Amino acid sequence: MSSKNKLLPLYLTNFLGVFDDNLLKNLISFISIYWVAKGHESIVIMLATGFMVIPFILFSPFSGFISKKLSKQKVVIFLKIVEIFIMTFALFGFWIENIYVVLSAMFLMGLHSTFFSPAKFALVRDIGGEEKSSIGTGTVEMTTFFGVLLGTFCAGFLSDIKEHRLLWFAGTFLIVTLSGFLSALRIKANEPKALTVKIMPLNFIKFIIRKYKWSDTNVPGLNNVVLGLSLFWLVASLIQMNLLIHCPITMGLSKTQTGIIMALVAISIGAGSFLSGMIAKDKVEMGLIPIGGTGFILSLFAIYIFEPTGIFFNVLIMFAALMAGFFKTPLNAWMQVHVKGRKLGDAIAYNNMINFIFILFSALIFGFAESLSNSVFVFLIITILSLFMIVLLSFNTQGVSESFKRILKLK
Repeated sequence: MSSKNKLLPLYLTNFLGVFDDNLLKNLISFISIYWVAKGHESIVIMLATGFMVIPFILFSPFSGFISKKLSKQKVVIFLKIVEIFIMTFALFGFWIENIYVVLSAMFLMGLHSTFFSPAKFALVRDIGGEEKSSIGTGTVEMTTFFGVLLGTFCAGFLSDIKEHRLLWFAGTFLIVTLSGFLSALRIKANEPKALTVKIMPLNFIKFIIRKYKWSDTNVPGLNNVVLGLSLFWLVASLIQMNLLIHCPITMGLSKTQTGIIMALVAISIGAGSFLSGMIAKDKVEMGLIPIGGTGFILSLFAIYIFEPTGIFFNVLIMFAALMAGFFKTPLNAWMQVHVKGRKLGDAIAYNNMINFIFILFSALIFGFAESLSNSVFVFLIITILSLFMIVLLSFNTQGVSESFKRILKLK
């Protein structure tokens, strides 16, 4: 069996897990906002985001430890079993219309994803080999954003159903979780020998300091890559939260229409991730960072200036998302190639922790920006943050200039 076919079960398992994450988070955002007083909708969206990311901050050190000590295949199978129980708990929360139960389920799904993330990215190399790092990572990113796509769209669609809605929830949860478990059973990998690590890193502050120093000494450039990915997730999270306000309130769209736009954004990011992997082939093309970043910034700034609606808005937000995929994938691929052996799982855990600290920070920025003005103003904030991100990475990340010239055939 080719390495491409061997990776298919991992891609499917990843897609279904991301689908469940985003289905639950967006169902909370679409439905639970009506369980609280009017005017507090943005607080529910902030809490749903926060409850999903806090586990990454608190438990990423331990997830990296697990990825070094245990079989990643077995970890994934165990997590898919746990996912069935978590989504059942979430269904109970929607049945009794209790915001605390559904947010607790969101926290548990975030904890589930915390342990799944290092395993899935490390398994790309274990299954396909180092030569498949770029295309494999790009495809994992594509399936991730397709999971975001369908999970978001399905949440909008299910939220608009009036009759027997809980039965639709139950059927969807059951099909997705069982399919994820069955696909996980088919993952086969040639994993490196487990490391004999005795100390369990549970203090996330010490973990960050230790991994920052380790990265600076042993993998020069890794800290810049982690910063770049974290800034990406900060602006991506801001866009997602802002669309949940901008589409229904500013543009007057239904939940299903809002879900469609968010799904189109996910399609575009996934397509950009896949295309960047195809362009890079067997290389890590860091020159895609300024190319993707420029398109991303110009599109978001146009949304702020022209305040478009309809097709014009859809085109701009989709193009911004496509360019975001071009920006992100080289950073992930760089990590796959430059961090060797079982240390990759630890590096991914470190990356996840910093990423989700930035996502948590994005929820605070969103709440502050919304309180000052409106959703259009938030697009300006995102544009400014993105400009800072692209300039910082283009001039401080190893290999960007040479790769940029190579892509444009200037060298």
